[in-house]
Amino acid sequence: MVHSEQSVTHGPGAALGVDGCTDAVEVGRGGFGVVYRAWQPDFARSVAVKVLAADWHGPSRARFERELRMLGRLSDHPHIVTLHQAGRTAAGNPYLLMAYEEGGSLGDRLRDGAAGDWREAVAGGIAVAGALETAHRAGVLHRDVKPENILISAYGEPKLADFGQARPRSARPTGADGRVTASVLHAAPEVLRGEPPSVAADVYALASTVLHWIRGAPPFAPADGESVDSLLRRIAVDPVPDLRPLGVPDGVCAALERALAKDPARRPATAAAFAEELRVAQVAAGLPASPFVLGGPGGDPAGPWPPQPAAGEAAPLSLSERRRAAVALSATVTRRPSRVRRHALARSLGLLVALAAVLAAGGSRALPTPTPVELPAQVPFGELELNAESREQVVAVGNRADRPVRLTGLTLTGPSRSELRIVADGC
Repeated sequence: MVHSEQSVTHGPGAALGVDGCTDAVEVGRGGFGVVYRAWQPDFARSVAVKVLAADWHGPSRARFERELRMLGRLSDHPHIVTLHQAGRTAAGNPYLLMAYEEGGSLGDRLRDGAAGDWREAVAGGIAVAGALETAHRAGVLHRDVKPENILISAYGEPKLADFGQARPRSARPTGADGRVTASVLHAAPEVLRGEPPSVAADVYALASTVLHWIRGAPPFAPADGESVDSLLRRIAVDPVPDLRPLGVPDGVCAALERALAKDPARRPATAAAFAEELRVAQVAAGLPASPFVLGGPGGDPAGPWPPQPAAGEAAPLSLSERRRAAVALSATVTRRPSRVRRHALARSLGLLVALAAVLAAGGSRALPTPTPVELPAQVPFGELELNAESREQVVAVGNRADRPVRLTGLTLTGPSRSELRIVADGC
């Protein structure tokens, strides 16, 4: 779907045959339908009306009805375009009536020269990743993530749109005739080779869109006069353009390069994992981590929740699950029964040392700008004295709930260390 802020063909006052809508103006056109901006007097608002332009009894009808079902399940997400209603026009054409996003599409903005701010692009990519992860958990592959399908609201918020190419993750691949339906400039190499779409392909398309947002051009833009075959070869073998000379931090570049790997297995396993890498890069660059919003169940109400991941794919955790997993760690220390006299055990038992790795796992709220620090390889976190009358002692290691500490080793030292043992540890 191509979006434009200019009126095309129809001027104000065009009749759509949709009850309650007036003053329709065409703002976008694609191979399967036409999008109009219309006015709803009863609600005093502008809306977007997508009308199926082709014969609705043909194959495009199934595509249109798929989009209706997908949006019906997902459009309550704050970064997915909102569906208000659906029906048929007076002429019998099916339509979708959606929220009208005043900012147009990201593609429009990039064509107008709005690229270059990596901070805005990364924040927008994280927001869209939340929408994409929500769709994936509902069992839906978008299959056409690109700047033209990201709309910008009047408040500057990105919205994932156009689910016309979306398919259930469980659907068997089609295309036995060898045809590939994809937007070449943002499609993953394996999709262009005719392999079935996947979560990894959606992650690639999102990373390609974020890179385009920063650079002002797709990762592999066609040269003047370049053939399609030459472009496809470059997409398959050329390295990802390096954004570091443009002032983009290394962490952001590394995250994009991993998500744009030629081999799907080398990419982040989920859109949530890709967003987490971008959020870590934000914090490393001295910025607050952008919110990552994950919607609730959107799939078949009778099916399991969350849906089972595909083979070889790790099941992602929601933010609330990650917070619960990041509670304080504890280690319990007790003494063995022994014949050691009380006065021997009264001496200091030395230092309990933990080898700690701080994980940069963010929460849904923005994190404060951190002060850069260098962490030592070993962090001593406590000293404990025990004697013959000591019972089991609990040593708790705490941190912010959204910034967990992982203990990779506990050490007992001191002259009486042989009389002590660690009996339990866990979260």
